[in-house]
Amino acid sequence: MKFQDRICVVTGGASGIGAAICRAFDAQGAKLAVLDVDRDSGETFARSLRGAVFIECDVADAASVKRAFERIAQRWDRTDVLVNNAGIVGREEYGRVQTRRVQQIEDVRSGRKPGPLRATVSLTDEQWRRMIDIHLNGTFYCTREALLQMERLGQGAIVNMSSIAGLDGGFGNPHYAAAKAGILGFTRAVAKEAIQQGIRVNAVAPGFVDSPLRRSLSEALQQLQIAATPMGRAATGDEIASLVLFLASDDASYLVGETISPNGGYLTI
Repeated sequence: MKFQDRICVVTGGASGIGAAICRAFDAQGAKLAVLDVDRDSGETFARSLRGAVFIECDVADAASVKRAFERIAQRWDRTDVLVNNAGIVGREEYGRVQTRRVQQIEDVRSGRKPGPLRATVSLTDEQWRRMIDIHLNGTFYCTREALLQMERLGQGAIVNMSSIAGLDGGFGNPHYAAAKAGILGFTRAVAKEAIQQGIRVNAVAPGFVDSPLRRSLSEALQQLQIAATPMGRAATGDEIASLVLFLASDDASYLVGETISPNGGYLTI
C-alpha cells in the first residue's frame, strides 16, 4: 500500500471531498489526522476508519492550528502529508446570488434583459474576511506548521485544494474566487522554496463536484453547470481523492508547484 504507516493530515476531513480523501488514504494504509471544526461529525467519521484520529481545529485560527499540529507531533512525531482541504462557499451570499442567477436565466428565456447580479457590492466586510481567513489564511497556517515538521525529515508532500474559480474567476462569488486564486499563488511560491528541502507542494483545482452543497442548488443552476461541462456530469468525490493521493505519492515525485484541474473539459489550459 502506497501510504502504509505514513502520517497524513487532512483539514476539513469530516465531510464531502475531505471525507473522500480520508477514506482513500485509509484504504492505502495511512495513519490519519482528521482535522475539522465539527467535533461530533469528525469523531464519528474518524471512528469509521481503521487508522484515524480526530483533532478539532479551526484553520482560520493560528493558535488552534498550532495546537492541532502539536498533538500530531506528540502522537506520531512527524507529518508526512498535508492536504489543505478545509473551506466554505458562503451559504448566505451563495444563496442570494443563486436566486439572482436563476432570475437572470428566466429573464433571458423570456427575452428580457437580465438584471445585475450585484454579487460584489452585496458582500459584507465580514463575509469577505471569513472567506479569506478560512481558505487562504488557513492554508498558510497549516502549511507553516507542517513545514516545520517536514523540514526535520527532509521530505514530505503538501496538496492544496483550490477551485476552478481560482483559475477562471467563477461567477457570482468574488471572495471565493479571490481566496482560491490566492491559494494557487501561495502554492507556486512555497513549492519553489520547499522543494529545496525535499518537500513537494502542488494544488488541485476541481470543477463541479457532486456533493451535498451542489445538490442543494436549484435544478436550473445544476443544469447550467452540467451544460457548461463537456463531459456532461460533475466529478465524484472519489475522483478528486484519487488525484490528491497521486500528488501526495511518490508517483508524482517530479511535480512541483503544479495545479491540476479535474473539470470534465469545462476549462482547458
